[in-house]
Amino acid sequence: MRVRSLLSLLLLVLLFLASCTKEEKEEPINHLPEIGLPISTQAFADSLFSLAVEVDDIDGDAVAVSAEGLPGWLSFDAPGLRLYGTPGRQDKGEHKLTIIASDGKGQQSRMLTIEVVILYSLQEKLEQELYERFVLSTPGLLSVSAAVATPDGQLLTATEGDSNPWEGLPVTPAHRYRMASVSKVFTAALVLRLAEEGYFQLDDKLAQYVPLDGLQYGQTITIRQLLSHTAGVVDHLNSSDFFTGNWMSRTWTNEDIIQYAVDHGALFQPGTGYAYSNTGFYFLGALIESVTQMPLAQAFGQWVFEPLGLENTVYDDFSDIAHPIPNLARNARSYEYSLTAVGAAGSIVATPADIARFGRAVYGGGFLSPASIDAMTTDYGFAVGGDHYGLGTRLWDDHNIIHHGHTGALMDYRTILMYVPAYDVCIALATNEPHANWFDLVNGVLVEVVNHYR
Repeated sequence: MRVRSLLSLLLLVLLFLASCTKEEKEEPINHLPEIGLPISTQAFADSLFSLAVEVDDIDGDAVAVSAEGLPGWLSFDAPGLRLYGTPGRQDKGEHKLTIIASDGKGQQSRMLTIEVVILYSLQEKLEQELYERFVLSTPGLLSVSAAVATPDGQLLTATEGDSNPWEGLPVTPAHRYRMASVSKVFTAALVLRLAEEGYFQLDDKLAQYVPLDGLQYGQTITIRQLLSHTAGVVDHLNSSDFFTGNWMSRTWTNEDIIQYAVDHGALFQPGTGYAYSNTGFYFLGALIESVTQMPLAQAFGQWVFEPLGLENTVYDDFSDIAHPIPNLARNARSYEYSLTAVGAAGSIVATPADIARFGRAVYGGGFLSPASIDAMTTDYGFAVGGDHYGLGTRLWDDHNIIHHGHTGALMDYRTILMYVPAYDVCIALATNEPHANWFDLVNGVLVEVVNHYR
């Protein structure tokens, strides 16, 4: 009897265990859906944004997917598991949303942050940088005009301020400025072009083409030395005794400037030092006139302005109050004296747009041969202990940006031409009033433009 009871108890235990195993098989452990989604991503204003949402359920259950917290510009295609939409510029910044996946037994969620970024065009960057620098770096500056010649052939412009101190009229890209020593790039380019055409060689003596009677070392000065400021020639424009007597009403000739140099003697033996000389570049203007047999204004027009389409560029040997330059951005000194005193050293008048176009054509190729460009950008000045200077070209490495071109300062105008060979982009800026922070503005624009291409 006792054995029978034990057998019955054992049977009950086995039935209980079998029942438990059956229940476990009928209700297996549920795995929540997995959501494949980055923590954050970017969308670009005014461009279509699309992001696939990956959802997987290892149990094979049907999964319903939804999205919460969508910004107004964004939609969710639940059947296609895709976020899509086009944000506007007003949507700039971070947008947080949640993706939820449910298999009917439980749900999984993932948060996503989408940062809407505005990709500004170079035109917008130029305008914004110029405005901010004009207001913050150069408060009170009368005006600034900027232009950028891009690698793809675009010509971008931006301006701030007034075209003159009296009328309150805004400056426009059509306004011209006195380019001052930026003109030296024009002179150098024309001299090199004439050398390419066989009119002379750069190491010829200037005295072969221009009379230099009585000038110390006048028979040994070469064209290359004049272009690189290594000829030892005095600088009449920066000498205190040049503007004397009736200087505000008179005009000057080549002979007048050569005689000034004769009277003052040489600074050093040609080729042994560096001294910036407007007089030396004036001599190069006389050289151009001698070999082309035409006035310098005509030579610039025929050889440079017309071939490069510089319709808003002139060589000024004529202006005064009675004969003003059309569309000139003015200041109180705009017609202080005749630019016949300056000649090839700084008498070009142009819009920054023309200057940027010119600079890219010269330094970027097309107007001069590669050999001539190499000569322009060879550092002759530093080799003899002077500035980093090539042929009519300043050489810079500011802000880790290798670039070259020229600065200018004349009659309270300030100008600069900068070509960046790494990106084949040229920048020109001009103002009709000096400011202590002018180069803060210049460098700000340079860095902004270059960063666009980096």
